[in-house]
Amino acid sequence: MIQESTAPNLMFSHMGFACSDLAKMEDFYTRVLGFTVTDHGEFGGMRLIFMSRDPLEHHQLVLVSGRPDNLPPNPYHPQFGSLINQISFRVASLQALRELLGTLQRENAQSILVGNHGIAWSIYCHDPDGNNLEFFVDTPWYFPQPFLEPLDLSQPDDVIIAQTREMAQLRPGYLPYADWRSRVAQRMARYVPAQPVPV
Repeated sequence: MIQESTAPNLMFSHMGFACSDLAKMEDFYTRVLGFTVTDHGEFGGMRLIFMSRDPLEHHQLVLVSGRPDNLPPNPYHPQFGSLINQISFRVASLQALRELLGTLQRENAQSILVGNHGIAWSIYCHDPDGNNLEFFVDTPWYFPQPFLEPLDLSQPDDVIIAQTREMAQLRPGYLPYADWRSRVAQRMARYVPAQPVPV
């Protein structure tokens, strides 16, 4: 039985984070990752750059001045940030993921890690401020997370897909992702996603 909740209807929209070098960050997110600057200005002594990849969203990211110097590294793993664990972006296909890997390598992006989560194929790297970014493609399979093993994107799609399917089906808790989503949707049924107000 689903319990009633007093939580508001929410749909995640955007995030902002403090930066040490706004010019470098703007260049990386626009030139390398394809974001468009939609607005910029100053407020409360901070400089802000709003950017989006979706014309329905005024901004998906906000770059803000004011990141403190000498933040300590994550004490458990240097790939992941001490404040922001990761910022993740969905990619359309394995081929698009390969092409992005080439771009990141040409741009000399730091801390590139290519991995297979079973539920997703991912590339991780750091942006110019050292924030950990993830670019991923969903797979059709689910099993309990966290899980990560190395992924060789030089292999053809059919090999990666077959290896991942076999690995996923052998893991405890395996489900086709559609079945897992149906189960989770029942748990979330008390919430209806917020919709934009029509004008």
